[in-house]
Amino acid sequence: MWRLIKDGPGDGALNMATDRAILAACDEGKAPPTLRLYGWKEPTLTVGYSQNSNRDIDLDRCQSLGIPVIDRPTGGRALLHDKELTYSLVAPIPHPQFPSSLRASFKVISGALLFSLDQLGIQNTAMAEVRKTSANGRSPSCFSSLNHCEIIVNNKKLIGSAQRRKSRSFLQHGSLWMDCDRALMNSLFRFDLPKMRKANLEILARHTVSLNQLLEREVRFDEVELAFCAGFMRALPGEWERGKLSAYEMNLRDLYLSQLLSQKDE
Repeated sequence: MWRLIKDGPGDGALNMATDRAILAACDEGKAPPTLRLYGWKEPTLTVGYSQNSNRDIDLDRCQSLGIPVIDRPTGGRALLHDKELTYSLVAPIPHPQFPSSLRASFKVISGALLFSLDQLGIQNTAMAEVRKTSANGRSPSCFSSLNHCEIIVNNKKLIGSAQRRKSRSFLQHGSLWMDCDRALMNSLFRFDLPKMRKANLEILARHTVSLNQLLEREVRFDEVELAFCAGFMRALPGEWERGKLSAYEMNLRDLYLSQLLSQKDE
């Protein structure tokens, strides 16, 4: 059985604490396989769990603009979340619908993303076959690089994803840009030289695309959410039920949320 949670736009720290709680509960055998779909109430920068915020992020600028900086439970590099739909999929290891390896399970989920985009009428979609890094070397930006099986349209990155694996479960989540402010996002990162900042912005302009750009209209959150429900159910057939967090998961979420907020205040 699959559990579907539709949370809508929410607070950034709460979003990350919720994903982490579902992963922990699933790892303990106390939560079913879960697809969670949500958005963001305000622009929020998330940072990969192994990324150095002090090195890569202009924390003073983020603070001056009122943009929260939150640690993410998955890896990868920093991403500014705003007008987007975020998916979070948690499943036990092993699971009959997923191969055992990270890359193979990533490919299954990418197939669900392609089905979801098909529901929206997006054509010429594909999974990236090779990993490509930004031309300016180490970039702190998630969308400045392309990983295996991430979703591209006309050779432009549309959905960025990352996965975290524990001993008995995994979490993959990713972002579909409905719209984006590339200049704002690029201004929140630290670069060794001004020319590197300029080069990174050019990469974002040339090699990324938003849903609004593709469809040439302003897309509603609810229609993207509906398409993702249909796409994942098609890719992962079985019994699906609309659900919510258990009491155990809510207690974990509150614990992780307090940890995130205490780190923010330090």
